Amino acid sequence: MNLVHHFWNQLSHDADRVLFEHLAPSGEIIWRQTRGALLTEASLWMAALRGAGIRSGDRVALSLGKATGLVTAHLAILGVGAGVVPLNPALSAVETEAVLKQAEVKLAITTASTVNRSPEIVTAVNGPWWVATQDDIPPHTVALASVLAGYQSGAEPHIGSDDAVALLLFTSGTTGQPKGVGLTHHNIGSNLQSLLVDTWHMSAEDRLLHALPPHHLHGLGLGLYGTLYVGNVAVLLDRFDPVGVLTALARQRISVFMGVPTMYHRMVERMAELAGDVSYASMRVFISGSAPLSPETFRRFEEQSGFRIVERYGLTETAINTSNPLDGERRPGTVGLALPGVEVGVFDPHAKQPLSPGETGEIWVRGPNVFSGYWNNPEATATAFCDDWFRTGDLGVLSADHYLSINGRMKELIIVGGTNVTPGEVEAVLETQAGVRECAVAGVPDADLGEKVAAFIVPQADQDATTLEDRLRKRAEQDLAPYKRPRLYRFLTEIPRNSMGKVERGKLKDMGNEAPEV
Repeated sequence: MNLVHHFWNQLSHDADRVLFEHLAPSGEIIWRQTRGALLTEASLWMAALRGAGIRSGDRVALSLGKATGLVTAHLAILGVGAGVVPLNPALSAVETEAVLKQAEVKLAITTASTVNRSPEIVTAVNGPWWVATQDDIPPHTVALASVLAGYQSGAEPHIGSDDAVALLLFTSGTTGQPKGVGLTHHNIGSNLQSLLVDTWHMSAEDRLLHALPPHHLHGLGLGLYGTLYVGNVAVLLDRFDPVGVLTALARQRISVFMGVPTMYHRMVERMAELAGDVSYASMRVFISGSAPLSPETFRRFEEQSGFRIVERYGLTETAINTSNPLDGERRPGTVGLALPGVEVGVFDPHAKQPLSPGETGEIWVRGPNVFSGYWNNPEATATAFCDDWFRTGDLGVLSADHYLSINGRMKELIIVGGTNVTPGEVEAVLETQAGVRECAVAGVPDADLGEKVAAFIVPQADQDATTLEDRLRKRAEQDLAPYKRPRLYRFLTEIPRNSMGKVERGKLKDMGNEAPEV
């Protein structure tokens, strides 16, 4: 299951066959990348990485958008035995610095915009920065092109242990501090086999339209690594646009599309007006994940397109656990059946006993897809596992025929357009603002994004609410990624709490539903 072995074996056949295409908003192909070109370029990049002292077990940060070097960089980092730390470009300078320090990154390969956010970011890496730019080089960095010019291709890949970390991803913790999730070659490889090949029947003949971010598990692990694993063609869009996606389906002969519920919600809103310009003749399957898909969106999408969306369920710590079947009932409101080799159970989280079908409890998972523990965080790891079961913190119910439904989240995560936000990380920013006596954050329903962040503020007695809100918005813009910033602000005389002093976020959600958007 070592990804390097599998990727190189896949790429060594049909060298002239195109694997990646980059689609411009206009609908034209900007560039194409063949299997042979990828191997040659990855060999050159591996020589440069080894020349910089990167060895097996090291970690390299990566943020290149969907540029031509993105997949090459992933292959090269894995090829020298190191692990990739994907950086979310939406994170603030403070958040990016925290990830780089926790991961103990030895080298970073990014765009200039990443470096220019803050001088502290550069010093957070214990090694060089290679920057892809045509403009002036930011201070204390080196132009990627000049680095590569000093080397030649020909370096051979290192086939390391299946248990080596391939991806070190960071997910929000309940306290607001990011937690590192190290997925091994075996975790990812076994998951790609059971999901893409055994369940979704993907093959080299498929054409995937890739409109997801390339730094999350969904777009990276399934989209890019999945393409390298299966050998299909991936048509890359820089960003999601419902009209661009719908019109590209026929023009690019797309057979597979992976999206989040927000994407499908926006596509449904445009389908009727574009009906004459959209064809689904080449399509084989539409897939949704990262957040619950509403049965209404499922119904409307089927009504407009004739396709029943395949919904699946996964987490950063486990990759994908379940999926509705291609060759069976795709049941709306559920995330389907456990993947081959994966066990999914619903447990009483207190008694730690399995529950009967129809009973709601905490979803537990075990299998080769499950990570071994949080990065340098034994306390969080001990809490997250019970024997060899990973406790997801999600509430769900299994039907008698083993379909899983998600009923809520014990961890109080807010899912904004498929991206996780914890109340704690937003509260940690807002509560330090002068004039705030107390604050709490909760997610409230949003027809487009699924949920949006709402902030509930108890101001100091002498504070004007309007002025304080302006300052809070500016603070959020400075220290929080856009998707984490509150869309609603509500000023209260007190935060509702139970007898144990815990915030009653259910009541906050109700208040948020009543609050006008500001």
